[in-house]
Amino acid sequence: MRLILYGPTALAWWLTARTRPEARGTTDDSVLQSGGVSATGLAYLRERAPFLPMPHHVLTRLWNRPQPPGCRVHSSRRPYPRGSFLRVDHGILAACPELCLAHMAQILSLPQIVRIGSALCSEFALDPTSRGGLLRRRPLTDVARIESYLDRCPSVDGSRPLREALLFMTEHAYSPPEVFMRMVLGLPARFGGFGLTGSTANERLAPTQRAQRVAGRRTLIPDLCWPEEKLVVEYDSNAEHLAPSQITQDAKKRLALEADGYAVVTVTTSQLASTESMETVAREIGRRLHRRLRIRASGFHRRQTELYRIGWSLDGYLDQQWLTRQRAKTQAMASHGETAEPTW
Repeated sequence: MRLILYGPTALAWWLTARTRPEARGTTDDSVLQSGGVSATGLAYLRERAPFLPMPHHVLTRLWNRPQPPGCRVHSSRRPYPRGSFLRVDHGILAACPELCLAHMAQILSLPQIVRIGSALCSEFALDPTSRGGLLRRRPLTDVARIESYLDRCPSVDGSRPLREALLFMTEHAYSPPEVFMRMVLGLPARFGGFGLTGSTANERLAPTQRAQRVAGRRTLIPDLCWPEEKLVVEYDSNAEHLAPSQITQDAKKRLALEADGYAVVTVTTSQLASTESMETVAREIGRRLHRRLRIRASGFHRRQTELYRIGWSLDGYLDQQWLTRQRAKTQAMASHGETAEPTW
């Protein structure tokens, strides 16, 4: 009997995953025939993945019995294409990132879908055992892959809101605040954003030789960039800038961009956390893009408040007691100059 992770449980797995496993063997809807729930299986899952929040959501082909304690069983007779379920541990499968997003799109608002979708399309994973709570990884998916999956499984629940969210997702971001910054600047006013579309995230630029000498590197990767307008927005993370070497590298990067004719706008953590400050930033960006910032959506400030209530933290998708323990352990070990090891 296999456990097949669904919805919030699959999402928590992917937010912390180091990599995307290959689709081996038959991973279409036929695996649902062997999907089920047992006390032994749930105990094994809790031991192997203590970061998964309760209750655990699992998927089966058919379920007409009472819900087991600490578990929510979902049943589906829908056909799913090959690659829809990936083996993530012994006896444990999870809905692939694309299907997981479709499942979550049934219960989340569009900004929330954009946020989690961008996280799975970006180059970070949640890891409270590391400095800053993140680690680098290759993106688990991308916008084109999600769109392709929805084309192969057009009737899946959640496909309509997920397709709409694809228009605003960020790829290749290095942190949740970068994702949120692009959401605040780029989402339409009806979702609380400033509608400054057209930016790319962490796209490699080929600087001139002069800029290479200034930066001491052959490529430059701005956080957000409007290439045609030669405008860059850099997120200035307070945590990252505790290291003098990082301050120096970022200063060289900005000087190199300016040497190649790019205007650089810097957004700090305190600015990103303030709606008033971000409106000032957005108006300045709009001026440099030669776009007049017009906020005509009724109830914009209410929707902006809702967007900020969502925020950039993804911690809410993990088990909070486990997260608190891990952070306390990490801080204690850091105070002794040690490095915490992941417990999953």
